[in-house]
Amino acid sequence: MLLELNVEDFALIDRLSLQFGPGLNIITGETGAGKSILLDAVSLLLGARSTKEMIRTGSEKTRIEGVFDIGAVDGAKEICSEAGYDVSDDALIIVREVNLDGRNRCYVNGRACTVSFLAELGKKLVDLHGQHAHQSLLYPENHLRLLDAFGGDELLRTKAEYLKSYDAWQKLKRRLAQIINLKEERQKKKELLEYQLAELEKADLKAGEREILEAERSRLKSADALYNLSYQSSQLLSNSGYDIDAFEILNPLRVVKENLEKLARIDEGTRAYLDEAADCLYRLEELARDLSSYADGIEFNPQRLDQIESRLYFLDNLQRKHHCSSVEELIQLKNQIETDLGEIEEDDKAELTLEKDIEEAGRKLGALAEELSGLREQAFSRLKLGVETELKDLVMENATLQCTFARKEDDLGIPAFGKNYLPHLGGIENIEFLFSANVGEEPKPLSRIASGGEMSRLMLAFKLTLAGTDRIPTLIFDEIDAGIGGKTGQAVAEKLAKIAAFHQVLCVTHLPQIASFADVHFYIEKQEEKGRTFTRLTQLSEVERVEELSRMLSGQESQRSLLHAEEILKKAGEFKATNSLKEKK
Repeated sequence: MLLELNVEDFALIDRLSLQFGPGLNIITGETGAGKSILLDAVSLLLGARSTKEMIRTGSEKTRIEGVFDIGAVDGAKEICSEAGYDVSDDALIIVREVNLDGRNRCYVNGRACTVSFLAELGKKLVDLHGQHAHQSLLYPENHLRLLDAFGGDELLRTKAEYLKSYDAWQKLKRRLAQIINLKEERQKKKELLEYQLAELEKADLKAGEREILEAERSRLKSADALYNLSYQSSQLLSNSGYDIDAFEILNPLRVVKENLEKLARIDEGTRAYLDEAADCLYRLEELARDLSSYADGIEFNPQRLDQIESRLYFLDNLQRKHHCSSVEELIQLKNQIETDLGEIEEDDKAELTLEKDIEEAGRKLGALAEELSGLREQAFSRLKLGVETELKDLVMENATLQCTFARKEDDLGIPAFGKNYLPHLGGIENIEFLFSANVGEEPKPLSRIASGGEMSRLMLAFKLTLAGTDRIPTLIFDEIDAGIGGKTGQAVAEKLAKIAAFHQVLCVTHLPQIASFADVHFYIEKQEEKGRTFTRLTQLSEVERVEELSRMLSGQESQRSLLHAEEILKKAGEFKATNSLKEKK
């Protein structure tokens, strides 16, 4: 809702500050006083095209500021939050400045923004009727949303199911497309992996193999030294065939052992010495046998050494080729290749499975699309009846509303109504409302309605029919009373009062019947001071409202016109008290 509007140096306005209220806000004034200037200011604030002619003569720039409450505005907070603007307290302050050099400065809650962002945000905040700006019904992309909201809970539930099914169908199609698009690449990768796997499998790799081979190579290269050292040591210990004059290593130890046996027979306390000597003798004899056995096992095998060198050379080349630092990494690579090949095989199988899944998901989606289309057609029938009924009350007895349901056939689409249609997030159709004001006149898109008065009354009829389903909080009507009066003017006034139960309405009018229904009434006039023309706007008291209505009725105040003004104010009050659309709902 628009709470406050501050205007500086705009057209004939030097400085103006207005506080709007909920319900019906009426602006009246003499012809030429600039009643539409305020609506132009709001339009500029919400992203309309600017020109330097808008700037008050003698000023460097014009500045428009609007304060909005967006607590109950669908989508407004989301748009602001996504763009980085803080709206945590539901208050939104929009400022637009236009300079003589053509530059625009725009701000949302103190932070700079673009004019295009203001235009996007403005569509959520205000419908301005009569100037072909900010009119949500002019945009076909809004028609589907409005019709669905009007359709009620069953339609919305079906739409939610459709969206869920559409998302599932799309995911399956994206997965299949990914598999198909990468099929050639996947085949090339498969061939490479199969070649690498065959090579690694043929290599017959074993963990720790390199260390074992290097140790064996070291032994084979040092076979002579190993044999000589072990054999000589065993011979020294055993004195078996080894020529060392008058020297036997183990004989003295045997003599010691014999002596200690005798000693233990005499003194049992020395038996521990005997045991130790016997153990030493046993261990040295065992060492001699082990060294002899080790020497006998030494392999002198140049052919085996060549085999080991060849294997190690092969492993080195294999590691370099696959950028691995060890045999263990080659084994890990082999395992990973097996895993990757398994995934490729799964993708190949998935292609066939996905085609069946997509076909089944498409049938389910098509059934929901058919149901959704049927509910929309029923909803439009009710909407058409409501809008045309309202238009009859607005002296447009021959006006008709139609709707196109455009569906695009596509072999890759989903089955519905015996054909294949290309689906989208909203269903299988794009809709657009068409309007004809007179008999024999071909229905046209709403954007091609030439008459501002027709457009405003059509918008009013739509708003009344849509009532609580339309969440745009502020409606502005500029030319709604163009070319009407008397009974028709009274009908328009009553309908404005009804719609003001759901929306804040700002309306410029010259009809006293409409003005009499105001919840807040502003009077605009031109004044001249020091050779300059100024626009002044005043909020009227109840007494001043009677005077203004009197002027609107007869062009001047008279006792008779004052009584008439009081009478129509009384009747307006009675109507609002007993015919509230919100109460009927």
